[in-house]
Amino acid sequence: MFSNITKVSVSPFGTVFAVGNTDLLNPKYSSVRFSIAGSRTISFDSSDWLRSQIAMLSSQHIVVSGLAFGADTIAHQLALKHNIPQIAVLPSGINNITPYSNLGLAHDIVDAGGCLISAYHPKARACRNSYIARNQIIAYLGHMLIVPEFSTRSGTRHTVDFAKDYKKYIIVNNCDYSGNQFIINNDSYNTIVK
Repeated sequence: MFSNITKVSVSPFGTVFAVGNTDLLNPKYSSVRFSIAGSRTISFDSSDWLRSQIAMLSSQHIVVSGLAFGADTIAHQLALKHNIPQIAVLPSGINNITPYSNLGLAHDIVDAGGCLISAYHPKARACRNSYIARNQIIAYLGHMLIVPEFSTRSGTRHTVDFAKDYKKYIIVNNCDYSGNQFIINNDSYNTIVK
């Protein structure tokens, strides 16, 4: 349980609940924020690709992700390992961490100077729409989105589409997953293929 929960404004979403270093949310903060979204069952090759992308970041950057299984968990763990500040955006309340198995990781993020944010009351449970809202916030907060792999019918697809709407660059792994190939071959996405 987190006790020092505050409310902060994240435009255009209004007030959100937060715990930890809320300075990371300040638009005037000079660090470049990289949002990361991808499969909950990430492949070994895409996991390696994601590790190589995060290894190029430094403590002058910020990692933004959703604390989900797979790509998100890897991103948060690597950010901790490389001392990269991070923001975890939750689909549930801050005192109802989803997935619960990442509760320790959530505490590690806050203890390392990162922050957790949620658009929902601290005890709220996650629901389908709250995952989509979380993905929208993730896309908004990042200056760029890093996508190791995803299918066209996934939550990551929402994040990618929000990033497109916000005119963000999307750094995408050139692999055979349907979502990756869809955005690589679609000129309406601002993709950087690696």
